Amino acid sequence: MKITFLVYNIYGMGGTVRTVANTANYLAAQNYDVEIISVRRTRGKPMFDIDKRIKLNPIFDARRGKLFGKNTPLYKKIIKRILMKIPSVFIDKNEDLYHMFNLFVDLKILKKLSEINQGVLITTIPSFNFLAAKFVNRNVIKIGQEHKYFGGYEKSIQTKIRKYYKQLDALTCLTDAEINDYKRLLNNHSTDLYKIENATHMPKESSNLVEKTVIAAGRFVHEKGFDLLIEAFEKVAQEYPEWKLKIFGDGVEKDSLRQMIFDKKLYNNVFLMPKTDNIIKEMSNSSIYALSSRNESFGMVIIEAMSVGVPCVSYSCIGPAEIIKDGEDGVLVKRNDVDKLAESLTTIIKEDSLRKSMGRNAKENVKRYSFEVVGSKWENLLHEQEFKKNKTPLKKVYSQIEVQ
Repeated sequence: MKITFLVYNIYGMGGTVRTVANTANYLAAQNYDVEIISVRRTRGKPMFDIDKRIKLNPIFDARRGKLFGKNTPLYKKIIKRILMKIPSVFIDKNEDLYHMFNLFVDLKILKKLSEINQGVLITTIPSFNFLAAKFVNRNVIKIGQEHKYFGGYEKSIQTKIRKYYKQLDALTCLTDAEINDYKRLLNNHSTDLYKIENATHMPKESSNLVEKTVIAAGRFVHEKGFDLLIEAFEKVAQEYPEWKLKIFGDGVEKDSLRQMIFDKKLYNNVFLMPKTDNIIKEMSNSSIYALSSRNESFGMVIIEAMSVGVPCVSYSCIGPAEIIKDGEDGVLVKRNDVDKLAESLTTIIKEDSLRKSMGRNAKENVKRYSFEVVGSKWENLLHEQEFKKNKTPLKKVYSQIEVQ
């Protein structure tokens, strides 16, 4: 079965990129024919490991000096520059990355989609889901992914979700809460809903939980709430000045966060670290993971931290509330409550036995997000959708699988 992913930038960082890379690698290991169409290319090689059997197909090479291919005629360069100055007409204006699209990229995406005439297409943001529903061949199994809860979208995207998601064959969601939302929104339409969480590798190593380091990671944007975390850690540092907070990432709020650190005189305690392609190593050298997002539909970083036995303190957003067992393998805090976040961090810092107990439980409980578990959900989805598309009775096909 040919499986094609459409993703914004497989060469970049972020939870969606990690998830696509992990899922694609798993399916390639199961001998599926996998291709990743990446709208943009910003590096020579992806930051995350990609199985050599997977075909990478970038649409727009955004690297310096790569805008035009060799020997490109002048008239084509002029046309390309004109199209690139025209805003996108197919990507919703309220998508987080809308400013990175233009009419030239739109046309390149549509051309790629028109070339897909069999197998499975998996799309990864609402606007890509809409394009699949509207323009992709009916013979293709169209699977949309949701990485964000419905209420977190602007009204224009919500309206299109109600209209176009009914034309998808299947939609994957990360939490039970999202599944329930989409059941209501799609009104029991023929689109099949699947809860498929993000999966992670289960590393052998574990943190010894003795390093006096709290870690966080993500885009430096308002939604991630790193300003709230810095405010909370100011209170922590007053009581435990030897402890450090390292925040890995990059983004538009970098300068304001740095200024906040200096204003609070936390430059010996709070450090903005560059984004890394080996966050697991950094987590292994920490003792607590802190998630301060104002909204979080899942929280890939949480399961990664738990996989190396690091307990998490998190605001009780939709995703973290399903992942963390409060008081057992981490702590859930009422959203935006800075004082409670500081208090919870302080409690785990001062109680070594509690921290280590939570770490052991985290290492065990996170196994439900292993590739063995989540990968089987993907294979089940693919089999069911293939049966449905080909009108093949389930019992007959399952018997064929058993014989093989």
